[in-house]
Amino acid sequence: MPGGGANWTATKAGLVVALAVLAGGAPVLAQDDQVRLALDSLVAAYPSALTGHDGKALRWRDGTVMPVSEGAGDKTFPELLRHASILDQFRIPYPRGPLARPPAVDADPGRFRNAAFFKKMYGDCQMGEVSPRLTSLAWLPKAWGQPIRFSSVNDADQHLRAVSAEINALPEKIKRAAYPIAGTYNCRAVADTGQPSPHGYGIAIDLNTAVSDYWYWRPHAGPILYRNRMREEIVAIFEKHGFIWGGKWYHFDTMHFEFRPELLLAR
Repeated sequence: MPGGGANWTATKAGLVVALAVLAGGAPVLAQDDQVRLALDSLVAAYPSALTGHDGKALRWRDGTVMPVSEGAGDKTFPELLRHASILDQFRIPYPRGPLARPPAVDADPGRFRNAAFFKKMYGDCQMGEVSPRLTSLAWLPKAWGQPIRFSSVNDADQHLRAVSAEINALPEKIKRAAYPIAGTYNCRAVADTGQPSPHGYGIAIDLNTAVSDYWYWRPHAGPILYRNRMREEIVAIFEKHGFIWGGKWYHFDTMHFEFRPELLLAR
C-alpha cells in the first residue's frame, strides 16, 4: 500500500468509525471529526500528490486548493453517481474481505467518484494527459505474459505488478480467472452513467470475462439478482495492494478492479 508514515497508521482506527458515520451510521463523532478522518485517508493514500487539508479543502503539492464539498443537502443515488463531491466518495464504506451476503440495494462503495479530483490526479484522457503517464507491464508472465498499460501515478503500476506476481503463484485452476484480461486503459465513459470511467485514468483492470458477471449485461425489472464467479483468492490479493473490487457493488461488475487505496484504509 502507498506510504504515509505516521499519518497512515494514525488514521486507521478512526476511519473505521468515521466512514461508517459518513455512510449513515450512528453519529458517534462530530461532523468535523468525520470529515477530518475521511480526508486524512486521502492524504495518507496519496502523499506524493497531496500535502494536507483544512476540513473544507484539499491542498495539492502544486499549490492547488480543491473544495471537498459541493454544498449542503441530500443527493439521490443517480446524483451521487454523476455529481459526487470528494467527501461523497466516502459515503459507503468498502467491506474488505469475503462478503457475508450480497450487497444491499445501491450499496456501491467506490462508484461515487469526483471527476475533478481524478482528472487532477491522473489527467484528462480526452485531453491526451493520461497516456504519457502509462507504463507497460507483463500481466501474469508465467501464465499469460501479454503487455498491458497502467498508470504510473501514485505507483499504481507497481502495485499492479505486485498483484500480478502473487496471482501468478496461485494454482492454475484459481489464476485462470485472471486471464486473458478484458482491458485496462480505455478512454471511455461508464456505460450506465456517462461519467468518466476509471479505465480512462489508467487505474482499472478487467479480468477474464468467461468467469465474470456484470449487472448491465442482464435485463432486469425490480431488484438486481447478485451473481459472482470470481475467486476469493484473487480478490484478496488485489485488496492487499490497494485495489477495490466491483463484485462488492449492488450493481456488480465482478471482472473489475480499481486502484483506490484510500477506501481500504479503514481496515
